[in-house]
Amino acid sequence: MFMVSYLGDSSFMFKNWWIGFFSQWLLPIALGFYAIHGARKANGGYISYKTALGVSSFGLILGTTVAVIFNVLMFNVIDTDFKALMEEETLQFTYDILEKFGADDAQVEEAIAELEKRDSFGATSQFKGLTLVSVFYLVISLILAAVMKKNEPVV
Repeated sequence: MFMVSYLGDSSFMFKNWWIGFFSQWLLPIALGFYAIHGARKANGGYISYKTALGVSSFGLILGTTVAVIFNVLMFNVIDTDFKALMEEETLQFTYDILEKFGADDAQVEEAIAELEKRDSFGATSQFKGLTLVSVFYLVISLILAAVMKKNEPVV
């Protein structure tokens, strides 16, 4: 999704928000499930809670960390003009949404002013986001591990 916005239409992520929802929230759940399923299959159909938790959380958090590091480099080192363009698109998207939901002019101006103060695509914001997403992925991994664990029978 990022590459489509970068190589083509910078507003793609905002026009197709549901793709972002799928790729950032639903796809990782499926990937966690797939990772645990693969590890369980490789262990003869059995996997402990601890192993399942490690497989899922490590994979999701590592993958997200790599993506965040790439984004930080992309926006702050490689192509700072794209960062400015994405900040502009974010402001326009926020403005359009607030107008659509009937916010008055004062609320819109306040929200836009608050967004303009932030460096949403800066390293600090990106790593704060990584922390929050990692907590979410850990919770998902805890649930998946509990559901998918299958201990070997004690003989």
